[in-house]
Amino acid sequence: MQRVKTAIIGCGSISNIYMQSFTNGKFSIIELVACSDMDEARMRQSAEAFGIRAMTLDEILEDGSIELVVNLTTPAAHYPITKRALLVGKHVFSEKMIAVELEEGAELVALANEKGLHLGVAPDTFLGASVQTAKHIVDKGLIGTPVSCRASVSRNYGIYGEFLPHLYKKGAGIGFDMGGYYLAALAAILGPIQRVSAFTAISGQQRVNTRIGAPMFEQEYELEVPNVITAAMQYESGVLGTLHMNADSIIDERTNLEIYGTDGILIMGDPNVFGTPVYLQKTNSAPVAFPLTHGFAENSRGLGAAEMAWSIRAGRNHRASKEMALHVFETMHGIMTSAESGATHVMQSTFSTPAALPEGYIGDGGWTRKEESALI
Repeated sequence: MQRVKTAIIGCGSISNIYMQSFTNGKFSIIELVACSDMDEARMRQSAEAFGIRAMTLDEILEDGSIELVVNLTTPAAHYPITKRALLVGKHVFSEKMIAVELEEGAELVALANEKGLHLGVAPDTFLGASVQTAKHIVDKGLIGTPVSCRASVSRNYGIYGEFLPHLYKKGAGIGFDMGGYYLAALAAILGPIQRVSAFTAISGQQRVNTRIGAPMFEQEYELEVPNVITAAMQYESGVLGTLHMNADSIIDERTNLEIYGTDGILIMGDPNVFGTPVYLQKTNSAPVAFPLTHGFAENSRGLGAAEMAWSIRAGRNHRASKEMALHVFETMHGIMTSAESGATHVMQSTFSTPAALPEGYIGDGGWTRKEESALI
């Protein structure tokens, strides 16, 4: 099958693992041919390291042989770059979230539909071994009927934000940066949310950058987004859930993601990681590690783009869909607006729960199923 010629826009910290995945044979459907970045030195360094072309954004958009653009820029640049790529007829896979403003995300979804193009959005960790195994457990009825769920994460976001300033600006923060992993994992298993209600706070809004070596060392800055979030969610299935996020805690990250059913409890790992252990607890039993039923347990960033590339060739819908991405995006916007207004946010968007990946692909190069068996 003809490989999909692909270009990456944005050569920042996350780009390295994408480029590794696209050039080391992990995803045979992707042919990475170019990269672009506003920092010309960084762009050329990445191009040289991975044996691809350094191109300007305009050159990539004008190159008719490039079918897929992977948008790894900061959140504020997602909308304008994705829109430009869609307008010239290119498929796009974007890092999370789809945009900054909810209206921008809805516009991109409508534009992709109008053009008949694929638009995918991270996180793609929900396609990894951990969440796919968790989905298998629920789909097979091993916890009975899901009744409730709980998601929680705490970490010191100040450390990350002071080296990556976009993390404390509008469109990011722990909600829009980390929230996508938790909400997408639950969405892939439980489906759409019906309504949300929330409280948020900004702890320590005025700060001074104390990180030696950071670009804004000793400069004052202001948090533009809430860093403490609590929310209640009602899924269309009737499942009730809670979300807790605290970005003003200690550096030692604590995560929790559980689904409670009538016949068991599913205890998942960190949804920001592809292959953390999954545990199943039944009545009168301690939690037991459940064997991973699916592949991609190692760091497989780019998996969503590769699965989308196979979908392009197969003429079907991809799993990291724009509709699910918009729904997750609206959920976090709904949390913010509910906290501001004191009213429950009723969701306007919906999506079809993505089918599970086929079981059995391990990806170790041995006697396992081929990539295309898992992704097409």
